[in-house]
Amino acid sequence: MFICLLVILVVGLLLPQQYQVTQAVRIDSPQATVTPLLIDFNNWHAWQPWARVDDSIKFTIAEPSKGVGAHQFWQSRWGHGEMTITQLTQDEMHFNLLFNQEHIAQGLITFKVKNNIVVVQCSLNGEVNTPIVGGYLALLNQYILNNTLKLALNNLKTHVQLEHD
Repeated sequence: MFICLLVILVVGLLLPQQYQVTQAVRIDSPQATVTPLLIDFNNWHAWQPWARVDDSIKFTIAEPSKGVGAHQFWQSRWGHGEMTITQLTQDEMHFNLLFNQEHIAQGLITFKVKNNIVVVQCSLNGEVNTPIVGGYLALLNQYILNNTLKLALNNLKTHVQLEHD
């Protein structure tokens, strides 16, 4: 038993504590239709999947709700966090995430437009600083965020196509 625990501990210490997730979606719609859904937290309820994934989650949106400095908080039975838009241009939005006051992730959403098709790509880079189990938590975060991010972008595409076509 002791050897098993020692192996788990050593493996956990050797696992990288960083994770990276990137997903993209093509949306057949003008950028003017897509971008407001992303840069204003008041519009996220229409497409973000977290309420469906965790029915206990509650969001609080601070002012301003859009653009640089926009800020939202969430609380659920699984934890809490916050997100802040830190930089915004016509082609990209940078943001920071803080999960459970334990680790920060940086995010980037890009908007590439060609022939009235918008490719929205979202990348998250984070690090889990929890002692001993941080590597395991980074793997878990990467798995959960990869699947949820894919779901979110597909929801965004569906919402745009149903509401604006």
